Amino acid sequence: MLLMTFATKSLSSVSAGATRVVTLTLKPVNAIVKALIHRREVMRLGELDERGLKDIGLVRSDLDGALSVSWLSDPSLILAERSSARHGVASLRRQAALRQAETAAAPRAPARGTPAEPPALSGAPSHSVACSA
Repeated sequence: MLLMTFATKSLSSVSAGATRVVTLTLKPVNAIVKALIHRREVMRLGELDERGLKDIGLVRSDLDGALSVSWLSDPSLILAERSSARHGVASLRRQAALRQAETAAAPRAPARGTPAEPPALSGAPSHSVACSA
């Protein structure tokens, strides 16, 4: 019984150290495998047309730029950064356009002492001509 206790304790301490060594050794290998898998997926994105790429917030030059990095680095990280940057710029443009539309559509108060005119119908002339037939 003493032998079993000694053996299990020494094996558990060896396995913890071995687990640590294997984890530290396999981390870079795992990162390289992920980078290669993601590179293959980015290459498959290249099969999409321009409209499909635009739907996910990318353009063809984004794919080319992401694939031009080292094969050891992950190209999907570059695509995610470019897509989010483009999304941020687009949302700022939308907000500016909404503000501009709100200020253009806001009714203007007439100046003091001037009567308020009724709004003209769109497409209709502001003056009327009477004609008798």
